[in-house]
Amino acid sequence: AQALGIGIPSQLLSSLPYLATIVVLVLISRNRRLTMINTPASLGRPFVPDR
Repeated sequence: AQALGIGIPSQLLSSLPYLATIVVLVLISRNRRLTMINTPASLGRPFVPDR
């Protein structure tokens, strides 16, 4: 960006890794099949230890 003469605030450049992470997580979570495969099987069930 500097070579082209475009001024970009340093705060924006510093936040790019965080923004990229959020974008990747949103894209991954949009795939419902992949999300269902990777969720725990006992999600939402109460824990009852064997006695």
